[in-house]
Amino acid sequence: MLLFYVEVARTAFRRQLIYRWANLAGLITNIFFGVVFSFVYIGLYQARPLVAGYDVHDTLRYSWLVQSMIMVILPFGWRDLMLTIRTGEVVSDLSKPCDFCWYWFSREVGRSLYYLLCRCIPIYIAGMLLFGIGVPGELFSWLAYGLALPLGALLGIAYRMLYNIGAFWLIEARAVGTMAEVVGLFFAGSYVPIPLLPLWLRGIVEWLPFSGLLNLPVQVLLGKLSGSELYFALARQLFWVIALVLLLRLLVSVATRRVVSQGG
Repeated sequence: MLLFYVEVARTAFRRQLIYRWANLAGLITNIFFGVVFSFVYIGLYQARPLVAGYDVHDTLRYSWLVQSMIMVILPFGWRDLMLTIRTGEVVSDLSKPCDFCWYWFSREVGRSLYYLLCRCIPIYIAGMLLFGIGVPGELFSWLAYGLALPLGALLGIAYRMLYNIGAFWLIEARAVGTMAEVVGLFFAGSYVPIPLLPLWLRGIVEWLPFSGLLNLPVQVLLGKLSGSELYFALARQLFWVIALVLLLRLLVSVATRRVVSQGG
């Protein structure tokens, strides 16, 4: 069965290669926003050279890492599962001789691998060329990042599957999906770096699952976490992955006891 899930992931990776122009447009869009955010931060740091232990160089790295990882962790407008529920195609997925949740996880792992290679790396290279941000050089940071990034990707898959299965109960679930994406991206550090938030708000956000999506992997790679603080943050990220997966499986179990097809 493991080979089946590997094949599902490989097929999803190859399928994503087909959309060359869409992927190029997305790449340009991420670079554009990276440039806009960078000039905003450069302007803000003219007033103060250091904020919460971050200088302008750290913040530019943070911003470009977030832009490069967004599609790996939490793709914009992901409605794939929601659409299968709406059209009734989900019945086909449920009838497959495999686990429904792991089938969709495998699909999204393949997609995330594509975005890692074809979106994440090129975007950060663009940031290096445009703003000279360089590459973090600490070996231990890269090793910890090698754990934090996959956990963040799994957390992102579980999160977006959770708001997509709302379509089992809601006739029009796209509004819920849009709100969930905005909330997730804000508290993940996409719009404003989490370390730059007020101390009281940062303390709350770091305990939410959203921090493990983008903020934690970025902080790990930048070497801002070390020792027991790093291990505790990774353990908290793992906890949220397990918690969201268990919640997802519970809700899928409840929803599929009586599937009602909406639409076609």
